[in-house]
Formats: sequence, C-alpha cells, structure tokens
Amino acid sequence: MRVQRLADLRRRSLRQRRAVLDPRIVDSARRTIDAVRRRGDAAVLADVRRFDHAGARARDLYVPARALASAARRSPPDLRRAIDRAWTSIERVHRAQRPRAIAHRGRAFHVDLIPEALDRVGGCVPRGAVGYPSTALMIGAPASVAGVRELVIASPMPRDGSLDPVLAYAAVRAGAIGLYRAGGAAAVAALAYGTATLERVDAVVGPGNAYTTAAKWLASADVGIDSLAGPSELVIVAAGDADAAAIVLDLEAQAEHGGGPFASLVSTSMPLLRTVASAIDKLGAPRGTIGLYHAPSLPLALEAAAEVAPEHLSLAGPRAERLAPRARRAGAVFVGTRTAVAFGDYVAGSNHVLPTGGTARWASALRVEDLIRWTTRVRASGPLRAAARAGAAVADYEGMKYHAASMALRA
Repeated sequence: MRVQRLADLRRRSLRQRRAVLDPRIVDSARRTIDAVRRRGDAAVLADVRRFDHAGARARDLYVPARALASAARRSPPDLRRAIDRAWTSIERVHRAQRPRAIAHRGRAFHVDLIPEALDRVGGCVPRGAVGYPSTALMIGAPASVAGVRELVIASPMPRDGSLDPVLAYAAVRAGAIGLYRAGGAAAVAALAYGTATLERVDAVVGPGNAYTTAAKWLASADVGIDSLAGPSELVIVAAGDADAAAIVLDLEAQAEHGGGPFASLVSTSMPLLRTVASAIDKLGAPRGTIGLYHAPSLPLALEAAAEVAPEHLSLAGPRAERLAPRARRAGAVFVGTRTAVAFGDYVAGSNHVLPTGGTARWASALRVEDLIRWTTRVRASGPLRAAARAGAAVADYEGMKYHAASMALRA
C-alpha cells in the first residue's frame, strides 16, 4: 500500500460519491417504486424472492408486534443484556434532545412554535450476514423520545426465511409495532406509499444500500427522509504520537462495511504511515477501501478532512486530539485514541445514522428533531393599527389588495 499526496484525498472522495446516485440505480429504483405503487405487497414479494429468499410467501412479509416479542425470547441472554445497555446509553443521549415549545410575546401578536411528533415512521435496518440490531436501536431511540405513535422497522429477509431473534429483540426494545421483511427500493416504496399490509408512513429514516438511497431520494417529494446515506466513511487525522495499532484496527473496522466504504488516514508522520501500510498489507482489506495520505501539518490535515466532510472523523493521538475544537463538517468526531469509532456504532449513545457523501457540510446525525414537525400558532393579542398599516403598505406594493383589506378590517 502506497502513501499518497493530500490532494488525492479529495479526488478519491469525489470519485466514490459520484456513484451514490448512479443513473442506472436510480432508474431501477424508479421502476421498483412504480411497481410497488401499482401492485403493493405482490411487487415487494417478487423483489424479496429475487434478492433474498426464493421461497418467501406473502404471509412472511410482515411480522406483527406479538410475533416479534415471541421471537425475541429466543435471543441469547448475553446479547439481550448488551442490547439493553446500548439502548440505555442511546436513549439517554436522545432524551437530552427533546424539543420544547417556543413562545414569543410581541406587542401585537403572540407567536408559539409547538413541537409535534410524527404519527408513523418507517426505519430501514440493513442486513449483512445478520440483521443489524444496533441500527434498530438508533432509529427507535429518537422515535421513542419524540413520541412517535407507530414505528415500523423494514429489514431484508434472510436467505433461509428465518426470523432473527436478536433483531426481533432489538425491534421490540425500540418500540416497533412490526417488522416488514424487505429491503432496498421495495421496502422504501412500501413504507412511503403503503400496501395492503402497511399503512403509509410520514417519514422514512435509516441507512441502506444504493437502491435504498435512490428510492428515498425519489420518494422524498411524498414522504419525509433523514438523509441520503451512501457508503460508510472514516477519515483519521494523526501525528507521529498516535497508536498505530489502534489506527489499523479502526481502518480495518471501517473496511468491514459493505457497499464500498471509504477509510483514510491523513498524517504528518511518514514513519506512522509506513507502519500502518505494512500492517494493513499483512491483514488485508477489500481493494480500494483504505487510503493513506501525507499532510505537511495537522491544521492542513484537518482542513482536508473538512473538505471531504466525512461521516466519521477520528482525531488520533494527543497532538491531533488538541485540535478537536477546530474540527468541523463531519457527521461525528471521535476525539482521542481511546475513543474507537466503533463505540459510536454501538454503545456511546451517539447515533450512528450519519450523513455521508459529503452531506455533512449541511446535514447531521439522525436525531429527535428529524421526527418532529413544528406547528406555528399565531394570536392577535394587542393593538393592531400599526401592524395593519405596515402590512397593508407591503401588500399594496405587491398588488395584493384583499390581503391589505383583510388586515385593515382587523385594525
């Protein structure tokens, strides 16, 4: 593995991100959405049989809460305890995000902004060799804190058609009313537009493959979404005082993600870069998933990371750790060698549903606010003559004579 120039980091990130909404994938997702809107569960079932479980039957698609609870009891006790601990951490962090009503008392008007939870939310939980119970928790915690009335989890059906008891336990812990066993564009379409089995939701959140992302983008005119998640990303910024072994593990952990993850080390230290390169060559990683880059200084390394705006930014070692207050434009920042990025995926309490593809320039982690809508309430509460006069002057200028008359009447 060779060490590259810092300028190559941005070029590599741009190449990978162009593929997130590949036109061929978008066209395929559009056809799937159209099929689900016409044929409902039958179209989803055809998709599940093609990609997941060839023997799937219509009644296998949806698992209601009672059946989930029954399956959850088969989950190993040690995993139940681990999930309970993770849930406690995640729920506590999200509880601190609970929004409160905002009130403004002016001379003429009282204006209140009232937070209101969405009624129904669909959560996408990806699947690798197993379902990802951690993602069910990451979606369930903000939904629970927000007060969402109904949460439905959608996750691909296993190859053998079985129901994963660990995923079932996490779904129950997350407060899901049911599990819809499909993934990709078909699951997004079923959640967004409804089927005979599913009532349509108000928002679809959570990560998935490229077809999930494309479908969320296409459906976003009709349903709320959190973000457009692409391949997972990590940029580590480090000087020579960082622990090479810890960095190697973090890079290799990132490479475990499917879908072409993006894992990079940016360092001012050539000895550190060579040590990491040698270790990764021995351990092996999918080709193209890990990149090593040399930076003239730590501030320039941090600025390069901000240009990439990665999902995860790790500041490894004491010298890089001191730059934490200057870190910006990253989905989540992990400060210090002891703070493994993997903690954020499971038990730190932060949400691992994070912006990717450079969208951390404006987007944030999944949070309670994403599952809230705000109602603005306005009440005339004082003398209106001056307000009506000002409003009418602007309305007259815009040619809105009845707007002006409506305000004048109240004065």
